[in-house]
Amino acid sequence: MISCNHTNSFFAAFLLVIITGCVSPSPVQPTIEEEYKAQKKLLQLQSSVDDEDYMNARFVLSSLQKDFSHTNFYKEHSKRINELAGQIKKETKNIKVEDKIEYFFIPPRLETKLWKEYMSRAERIASQNQGRTGIAVLRVSYEDEDIEPPSVRADFGPNNEFFIYSSNGGYSPVGTLKSGDAVFIGSGFWRYRAFDSNDKNVSAIGSIIIGGIYHYPTKLKIEVQKGKAVAFGEIIVRAIPKEYCGNLKVKVETEEGLKLTDGGVTLKVSGFYAGKTEPVKDGSCLFNSVGPGGYSVEMAPNNTFGSTAQSAVVTTGQTTEITINAYRHRMVEFDWRLRGPKEPNNWLSGRKTIKTKEYWQPGEEWGDVGYPVVRLGDWIGNTCSISATNGNLMRISTDVPFEEMDFPLNFSPPSRDYTIKEGDIFAWREQRGGQNEGLLQALIRIRKITPAGIPDGPKSSASKEETPVK
Repeated sequence: MISCNHTNSFFAAFLLVIITGCVSPSPVQPTIEEEYKAQKKLLQLQSSVDDEDYMNARFVLSSLQKDFSHTNFYKEHSKRINELAGQIKKETKNIKVEDKIEYFFIPPRLETKLWKEYMSRAERIASQNQGRTGIAVLRVSYEDEDIEPPSVRADFGPNNEFFIYSSNGGYSPVGTLKSGDAVFIGSGFWRYRAFDSNDKNVSAIGSIIIGGIYHYPTKLKIEVQKGKAVAFGEIIVRAIPKEYCGNLKVKVETEEGLKLTDGGVTLKVSGFYAGKTEPVKDGSCLFNSVGPGGYSVEMAPNNTFGSTAQSAVVTTGQTTEITINAYRHRMVEFDWRLRGPKEPNNWLSGRKTIKTKEYWQPGEEWGDVGYPVVRLGDWIGNTCSISATNGNLMRISTDVPFEEMDFPLNFSPPSRDYTIKEGDIFAWREQRGGQNEGLLQALIRIRKITPAGIPDGPKSSASKEETPVK
């Protein structure tokens, strides 16, 4: 249990250092690395002041004074540092900083050069989609820039999807940010019709969740309005003090004959894609001083082996131990047949091999289908899953030979995920373009499953047996 009084005292002292710059000189002789970091901090400090980013400048100044005042570089440039400190104090003296356990919150200063740039970019994004995109701007910095940064995730709102927009107009539900980056959060309001009675006053509420193994988990409720850009503010995400952290030891058990050469284990906050990877030595690895909470653990991406993700809970002051199983990837060979709406009596057929945890994008094989159609999951000991990434997929059972069978009339996929074994047959279907363009229909037969990296005779080659679909 975290003591709020203790934590607030800790950060009150931290804020005092930010405001006054009062630190005790260190008797330790500075290293070359410290001299370099002091120089880098001063460059950051000057750049922040030039951009009128005074709150971040105050934060950089605190780090410079607290950690590098004993360096020769600091002493040599102390006059310039003090001049900048005076300017920063003047510009920030009336700013009220909201002090929370997880973060500092700083209201936006729209009159500054940096925020003017942010809002100009946000307004450009809001004007997309015929002015139906709503944007809120959040700036994120980290208390300790030297440890691994957390990831940011936009949660779905009750009526609209929330996304993180990039400067080039693309968007994603997740992202990893450098300290000091601006985050453009919003919704395209795609579910609202132009003739909705409340269309002019539509707003949506969602959450931005910041999660990392060394930072306090932070959740912010964000509201956006259709066609508008608003400034949310700035936060400085706090690192979790080591006395509140725990350790996680991960043991890796492998299938027979598998050696974990260059193997690693990745630890992620549950629900996030990015995380920290530690190498496996003598069948295990240790994650030291990570924050308490729920995590996802799996083998790091590797061409030869992998594992399914497993959950783990880290507790303050304790070392949690879990075991994950690693399996060699499998090569899955399958036959396929495809027909299009223009020539329903002509089938294109061939053979393909893909690895577990990979997508299959047919491309020219299916008449330039430029998107993945199915994906294989992790091998979990005796099987893996297959799922549709576009269109719909259904397992079928029939006595008709695969080369002669027709597409099932009763196609009604109950699920998107199926386990596979050799001999299984699946039907895949997708509406191509508009309703008048008809259906793409395909049949897939699992032919052979073999361990990746182990020779299995000559490789099979794709064959085109009949007239291709145009």
